[in-house]
Amino acid sequence: MEPTGIEALQEGDILLMMGDGPLSELIAWASDGIYSHAAIVVDGGELIEASLGGVRRYPLERRIVEFDHFHFIDAWRTHDGQGAPFAVADCGLVRRHAQDLLGAPYPVDQLALLGVVMAVRGKWPKHALLRKLVWMAMDRALPAESPAMVCSEVVYRAWAECAAEPRGRLAPRIVESERGTAAFPAIDWKRLYEEIGPLLGLPPPSAQGARGASAGTLLASADEVPDELLEQARQRLLAGLDGQLLARTAGTRAAAHHPNPRLVSPQDLANSPSTTRLGRLMQRAG
Repeated sequence: MEPTGIEALQEGDILLMMGDGPLSELIAWASDGIYSHAAIVVDGGELIEASLGGVRRYPLERRIVEFDHFHFIDAWRTHDGQGAPFAVADCGLVRRHAQDLLGAPYPVDQLALLGVVMAVRGKWPKHALLRKLVWMAMDRALPAESPAMVCSEVVYRAWAECAAEPRGRLAPRIVESERGTAAFPAIDWKRLYEEIGPLLGLPPPSAQGARGASAGTLLASADEVPDELLEQARQRLLAGLDGQLLARTAGTRAAAHHPNPRLVSPQDLANSPSTTRLGRLMQRAG
């Protein structure tokens, strides 16, 4: 991967990242891709992203040295239908709309993002405990269940809902990608519990027996979630998000469209014919 630096970035560029931890691994696997988090570049050497504390600005120079939290970060640039970058004025509109989202009481929710990706792809894990987790995640992604604005939703909305005329002119086109064959990731159960526990309001695992036991207790009776129940949860989520307008079927390339923003994943932004990769901003050693 060709490296690039902060100095090559401009307003509106999209940063796609692979985070550290089991939920990030599950999101990347489910979306048949390599990314689990997204942010958008704005002025002042900063990015805007959804985070645990809400939509925020964050210094780029700090992000590219956070090797404990991210495996790598790639920079992408949007362009028009002819492959030309958008005008500076257009990028300014995108930045202003991203700023409008700052402080919104919508904390990032990786479990909701997992539910969204699973619903769009319809790709079920075989492990009984993870099937239960996916079932929970899809219910959590319903607007009535979770007001969370997922990371890629913030980025897509900054482009798609800005004040450009006609409305939606700058929206990245989202198309279906082919279903992949990547091996299912090895899951660290203790870390998985530590990640999903706070999202579900669960107490932290005790020091004794925490290695996998807490996750197993939480997701007990997972064998009671057959394909039929997973499909019902999927259809409920898609209907709740007007997903019937998407016409997306895993493994089939659909026509370009403007989906419900919550149904856009980080990998969708990479797969869009409206984006081009600039290079890699950061790579964890090893």
